[in-house]
Amino acid sequence: STPVALEPLLNRHLIGGAWTDSADGETFDRLSPSHGTLVSRSARGGPAETGAAIAAARKAFDAGDWRFLPGKQRAALLLRVADLIDRNRERIARIEVLESGKPITQALGEIEGAADLWRYAAALARTVHGDSHNSLGPDMLGVVLKEPIGVVGIITPWNFPFLIVCQKLPFALAAGCTAVVKPSELTPSTTVILGELLMEAGLPP
Repeated sequence: STPVALEPLLNRHLIGGAWTDSADGETFDRLSPSHGTLVSRSARGGPAETGAAIAAARKAFDAGDWRFLPGKQRAALLLRVADLIDRNRERIARIEVLESGKPITQALGEIEGAADLWRYAAALARTVHGDSHNSLGPDMLGVVLKEPIGVVGIITPWNFPFLIVCQKLPFALAAGCTAVVKPSELTPSTTVILGELLMEAGLPP
């Protein structure tokens, strides 16, 4: 059967743990390229939202609730996200089909692969380690520490929107970084759904 959205998704910005409209109230619509139906209406980001998102991500990083969390606790959250992706696979794939025009079989495979990336990142969160070097002389020891760098900016394209954000975001989070994510205006909805799942999993604001 032809997938048809029952009602458009209303997407807003997720900034500092809260869903917000654009400061100027601007929105944009995404029509299905296959059916011409309205799939989503999204808040249009501008300088105000960009600045607020970066400031919120920086504040969260500096507060240290995430970056100083033990790796096993970050891993546990990433695993919860993977389980939530699996649980919402049909919903995510359906929206991706409607916004991108790709076949449902491709979308389902993409979502399945995305969940696996969160599990892989969770494993890495538990095993991040540095190096030590004792070959520098009798009175010298070199130590390499691996630490989160700060706020990561992620801009994703329209063709594999969910898979590509899942190739980037879980690894930044696993390392203890915070992030600002800007999806394509052609396919914003699955990234918004991912934001919902992150909140459900317990990601700090």
